[in-house]
Amino acid sequence: MADRSAEFRPGTIGPRPVRRAAFSALVRSPEGASTLLVSDADTGELVGVAGLPGRPEAVPLALSWDGAHLLFRTGPEDRPDRDLVLLRLATGERRVFDADVDGLVEQAALSPDGRSMATLADEDGVRVDVTDLETGTREPLWSADGWRSDSGVAWSPDGTLLAVGLVDEEEDRTDTVVLSLADGSVLARYEGLAALGSPNGAWTGERELLLVEEFSDESVPPLFLHDVATGGVRRFDRVPGQVGGVSAVAAERLVQRLPGGLFVGALDGTDSRSVLGLPSTYEVGFFDVSEVF
Repeated sequence: MADRSAEFRPGTIGPRPVRRAAFSALVRSPEGASTLLVSDADTGELVGVAGLPGRPEAVPLALSWDGAHLLFRTGPEDRPDRDLVLLRLATGERRVFDADVDGLVEQAALSPDGRSMATLADEDGVRVDVTDLETGTREPLWSADGWRSDSGVAWSPDGTLLAVGLVDEEEDRTDTVVLSLADGSVLARYEGLAALGSPNGAWTGERELLLVEEFSDESVPPLFLHDVATGGVRRFDRVPGQVGGVSAVAAERLVQRLPGGLFVGALDGTDSRSVLGLPSTYEVGFFDVSEVF
């Protein structure tokens, strides 16, 4: 993880091409205006996204693992045939995919090898499909009752597992399921636990998934690192005063939303340093990391 920090100053960020991004973040002002940022992995500079498709309705969904592409959903809310657009940050080249096949795609993630895209739709239940980015062929992987949670979908670093967040209708509870990409089978289900919302920042290690309780009896909700292969779990109690909204995990370092922006530190909240400085009234929505974060 590179030791870099940047500060967002409203009105000073212009768009330009970048070879690859260390992270991407959607920053919202108190008036509701949004600015999509990327951190140039080569310079550490914050820049806007050149060639942003479908403005102002474009919704960022995922950063590619190598940091070279951003995936968006485009089109106004009342248009049923919205698109998924894969944008190459260096050139503005676009690849377009249908966002409305057996339910409107709400969340998505790109595979670590850059060859596939997992999409999550929730219409008459949740549905996960996998699209071959070269051919555009989409194949169903898994479906279930319920609806999507904010956790979305996240590939394991080796590209063999997929974590999916959903809300169990009967139990009125957020769960996380882990699917095999080979056959769509459910390898684990974590009841009442949510994965992190960053498509590339939910796993740490090939089989370890970081989860947080949806509702906790503790004043400072702990974090749980589950090993899908062994069933083992490690608990991390976070330091009071260093607890914020969790955005991502990378190399067992936690990215949190705290007053003043995004900060990265140990899983218990200690050893914290700034990643993205923000005015106190600004918030971060979408956030994703790449392999060079």
